[in-house]
Amino acid sequence: MISIPSGFNFVGTHCGIKKSKKDLSLFYSAHPCITSAVFTRNLVKASPVIVSKKHLSKSGRNIQAVIVNSGCANACTGRQGLKDAFEMCSLTGECLGLKPEQVVIGSTGVIGRYLPMAKVRSGIRKLCNDLKENTDRTSSVFDAVDAIMTTDRVKKISTRTLNIGGKKVKILSCIKGSGMVHPDMATLLGFIFTDINITKNLLDTALKNAVEQSLNCISVDGDTSTNDSVFVLANGLAGNECISSKNSKEFKKFSYTLTDLCEELARMVVSDGEGATKLVTVVVKSARTRFEAKKVAQTIATSPLVKTAIFGSDPNFGRVMAAAGRSGVNINPERIDVYFDNLCVYSKGCPINFCTKEAKKVLSKKKLSIIVNLNQGKTAVKYYTCDLSYDYIRINAEYCT
Repeated sequence: MISIPSGFNFVGTHCGIKKSKKDLSLFYSAHPCITSAVFTRNLVKASPVIVSKKHLSKSGRNIQAVIVNSGCANACTGRQGLKDAFEMCSLTGECLGLKPEQVVIGSTGVIGRYLPMAKVRSGIRKLCNDLKENTDRTSSVFDAVDAIMTTDRVKKISTRTLNIGGKKVKILSCIKGSGMVHPDMATLLGFIFTDINITKNLLDTALKNAVEQSLNCISVDGDTSTNDSVFVLANGLAGNECISSKNSKEFKKFSYTLTDLCEELARMVVSDGEGATKLVTVVVKSARTRFEAKKVAQTIATSPLVKTAIFGSDPNFGRVMAAAGRSGVNINPERIDVYFDNLCVYSKGCPINFCTKEAKKVLSKKKLSIIVNLNQGKTAVKYYTCDLSYDYIRINAEYCT
C-alpha cells in the first residue's frame, strides 16, 4: 500500500510526445513547499534544468508543482528550448492559479529535438483538469510515474513513514533512470515528496547528504545526462514542530530515513540498468578517507572489463585489482584482500586457491558483492553497479530509431 503525504496529488497522461505511452506528469501540492534540488554538473545543461534552477532561486520556499515530460529531453535546443520550458511552467501555473516561478520542470528522452508544444499545451490543460477531478490518489501515482519513464522496465517508487515529535510524517519518492546513469550530481530524474515541517537549509543538507551516499554512488554506463535532477518538496502539513537544528534527534532521524530511501532508489535504478542482469554492490573497506574509498570503488564499478566479467560469471579478480590500481589512489597491492561475497579470491598480494565452481556460482547470482579491503584505514564506501550485457549495446544502438 502506497502512503501518500498530506496535501499532495499526482496525475499522468499521454499527450503525444510518444506514440502511445504516457509522457506527461504533474506533481502538485495544495500548500507551498520548501524545495531543495541537486542538478547535473554536465556543462551541457538541458533547458528544464536551467529553468528549474532559476525558479528555485526565486521561490525555493513556495514551490507547488512539478511538470515533467518524457520522450524529449529538450536539451541542446537553444533559445527555443528555453522558451518552451518557461512556457510549460507558465501554463501549468496559469491553470493552477500559481505564479510561473512556483513551478519547476523536468524533461527526459532524446536530446536535440524540440518539444511538440501544441500537444504539450493540450496535455498540461488536461492534467490540470484531471488533478481537480482526481479522487483516487493512489492509482494516479502509478499513472504519473509511468509518464516519466523512457527505457525503464519497471516503475520505481518508494515510501517511508516515521514519527517526528508525535506526528506521522510520510515520504513518497519516485525516480526514472536506466541508462546514462553515473554520478556527478545525483543522476536521473528523481522526485521526493514529504509533509514534514523543516527549514530550507536543513532540507538542503539532508538531500545533499542523502544523494552523496546513494545516487552519487551508482553507475550503469559511465555517462551523465544533460537533464539529471533530483527534487525534494516538503509542505509541512504533517504538523510537526519545525525542524530547525542540525543537532536535533528529529533532524538526524529524518536525514537517516531520507538517505535510506535514496539508497533504495539507487539500487532500483542499477537493477533496472539498460540490459542489466545483475545488481553488484562494490564495497571498499579500510581506506584512509571517504574520497579515496569512493575513488577506488567507482573505478572498479565503472570498469567495462569488470562489468563484462560479471555478466559472464567470470571470477577474474585481476580485473578488479587492475581497476583499483588505476584509480589514482595510492594503494598497496600487498595489503589488499578481494572477496566475491564471502569467498576470498586474493589476499596480501597473492591469489587464493579458491574453488572456481563456487566462485562462478556466486557471480551467477542476481545480487552479489565485490569486497575490496585496502587495509589502510577505517573508512568504507558502498557503490552500486550492474553488469554490461549484449542488450545494453542493442538498446542504445536503437535508441533514436
